Amino acid sequence: MIDPDDREREALSHAMKFMGELMGEIGWSTRFCELSAEQAAKLVEAAVDGFQESMLATAPRDESEVPF
Repeated sequence: MIDPDDREREALSHAMKFMGELMGEIGWSTRFCELSAEQAAKLVEAAVDGFQESMLATAPRDESEVPF
């Protein structure tokens, strides 16, 4: 991501919270090179999920759209 806007920066912070929770389970003393493939995949998934959740929650609503 190049030059994130305020909304994207907020989403990145939200993603870090998801990642932090997972790192708490894995163990903060675990180096990234020591993560199993499954742990690394879960960490990436947590980051993407957190980012997408925040972007969706803060997306502008188009009230002119027909609701069906």
